[in-house]
Amino acid sequence: MKRFDYNALIFPIVIGVVLYLINSNFLKFLFEFYPPSLELTFGRGGWWLTQPAYIKIIYVGFIAPFIEELVFRKFMLGRFIREKQFVFWLIVSSIVFGLWHIVIGWGILKAVDMFVVGIIFGLVYRKYGFKGSLLSHFANNWVALWFMIL
Repeated sequence: MKRFDYNALIFPIVIGVVLYLINSNFLKFLFEFYPPSLELTFGRGGWWLTQPAYIKIIYVGFIAPFIEELVFRKFMLGRFIREKQFVFWLIVSSIVFGLWHIVIGWGILKAVDMFVVGIIFGLVYRKYGFKGSLLSHFANNWVALWFMIL
């Protein structure tokens, strides 16, 4: 009987939570000391901040992490996981992940931010697979939801 790997469950969740906490505190620091960064981060992406809680939960909590992990990690990065091209595709998929956030209305700083987050999720994907990167992304977004809704 195969033994359940708790590390594959716990570590991706912890990585997602810690990533959110580091990221949000860095952005708060940036907004405080360089106010124009607020506009460069949010762009038109703040549209969903005014949505009802149930929309935020459905979109941010479920739809966005699942679709983004499917597209940017599973499809774009997945086929290169064990090849020498992994680093190249990690960077490409993370750039596209960042640019995707501009397409959906965020600003350029959010794209840079999401590029870094994409690198982390990609490394989690390499170590723990699709379920691991999905858990990290869910954990990251659910902590964000917690602070948005409360």
